[in-house]
Amino acid sequence: MSALALAAAQSVHVPMAQYLVYVRRSYKEATAADVSDEMQEAACRALLPAGASVRVISDSGGHNSGYTADRDGYQALLAAVASGAVSGIAVYDLSRLARNTRLMLDLAHELERRAVPLLVANLPGARFDGAAGRYMFGQFCLANQFQRDLDSERMTRIQHHLFEDGRHRGHDPHGYRSRHDEAGNLVHPRELVVVPEEAAIVHRVWTELEHHSLDEVAEILNAEGVPARGALWTRDAVEDIYRRGRLYLGYVVEKRGRDERPGRHEPIVSEAQYNRTMAAVAARTRVGRKPAPFRSYALRGLVFCSCGTRMRGEAHLQRGTEIRYYRCPSLGCKARRCPADMLEGRVMSRIASAVLPDPLIEKARTELRGRLETPGTVAAGRQRARLQTRLEQLRKQHGWGDISDRDYQSERDAVQAALAQLPDGDRIRTFDAYRAKLLALPAAIAAASPARQEELCRIVVERVVVNDLEVEDITWTPPAKPFFEKQYECPQGGLRTRPLLTADILAWYAA
Repeated sequence: MSALALAAAQSVHVPMAQYLVYVRRSYKEATAADVSDEMQEAACRALLPAGASVRVISDSGGHNSGYTADRDGYQALLAAVASGAVSGIAVYDLSRLARNTRLMLDLAHELERRAVPLLVANLPGARFDGAAGRYMFGQFCLANQFQRDLDSERMTRIQHHLFEDGRHRGHDPHGYRSRHDEAGNLVHPRELVVVPEEAAIVHRVWTELEHHSLDEVAEILNAEGVPARGALWTRDAVEDIYRRGRLYLGYVVEKRGRDERPGRHEPIVSEAQYNRTMAAVAARTRVGRKPAPFRSYALRGLVFCSCGTRMRGEAHLQRGTEIRYYRCPSLGCKARRCPADMLEGRVMSRIASAVLPDPLIEKARTELRGRLETPGTVAAGRQRARLQTRLEQLRKQHGWGDISDRDYQSERDAVQAALAQLPDGDRIRTFDAYRAKLLALPAAIAAASPARQEELCRIVVERVVVNDLEVEDITWTPPAKPFFEKQYECPQGGLRTRPLLTADILAWYAA
């Protein structure tokens, strides 16, 4: 149910009709916005009839992105529209409502359905009903989202460039302040400088964490009256200093520590202190075991109904006995639920009995080796070396900043695609590895635990199609496909077709 429909369902009383003035400022500071809240409201009020009842809804203060509907003011606007008590909506600019085309089109549909006019201050006299009005409205919505996407991509590039340059992004961490000039203006590019008093506190926190927990350190600091940036030291404040350990070592980090670069700021914590504290915290941390799943489904995520919907596992208790099923969740499908034990047993039996005879496998291996030793393979090896060198050069050029992220990803993908099409001399080892695994399957399946059976199915089975309690089709994974006797005659074939010939088997590896 949409947000508008839900709001309508919850509406009980219908108050007197009024005009809504919607104001949004996505900047936290009022002085940073191009158009202030007061200017937006005044421009909107000028569009309304004299003496009209007006309700001002604001989404200002804090970061209220126009890309999402998760805004208190916007939700209040939707609820008011759904109540039927709105005579019209006035905004300074369409982008103030949202910078998301989908949200705007949903809102426009509801306003037109309820005959609620939308008044826009910077588009005086514009009407958005009728063919021309809808077209114009759609173009404005696309332009607003386009601008939002451009701004997002630009900020992402700027942030990544700052990271590569070793500069901190975000708020000033405890122990540092951004450098300002004599007039008090922020120096660009931004540079962190150490605040000696706070740096001593950071060093103290890392020392105390060798022997105390986060909560205990916060209590110690508060008891001693150590000044905090907030009112008091809290567990979160101490944890913020702890999780920024790499920053205090002199690095800048990205994506919560998954990548880092040497920073341009001065370190506060020494490497020895960092290692001691991390080791002490790790020694106090009790790592619990992840609880095992209550039920095991060997074909979890692999079973599909004949209608094309992925089937789900479910269990029912009947006379004290639990019975597992695979059920199609599609509302319009009338397929019966399939007992899990029966379906898994059939697939496991199919796997255990589907191995090719050993002489045929050996013959296929010999022919595969012969194909891989042809002169064309030698030329492919030289081409592989050139492509791998090209990949390394691209990586270095990207690291030096000589090529953009987009160009690097595009050229890298093209080189990797070319590598994937070359004959692979390692395929003979892959062939041997899968032969060893699959020849041992019959004995291994009988002794396998449910978890191991699920792991096996994910190795050899790509998809199982069920039609009225019967296995209609099994799609094997490409590496495992040549080892099965009753196999697809072609990728679009069905079960119970003739066994593949040796040449057909090799096509999966040598083509």
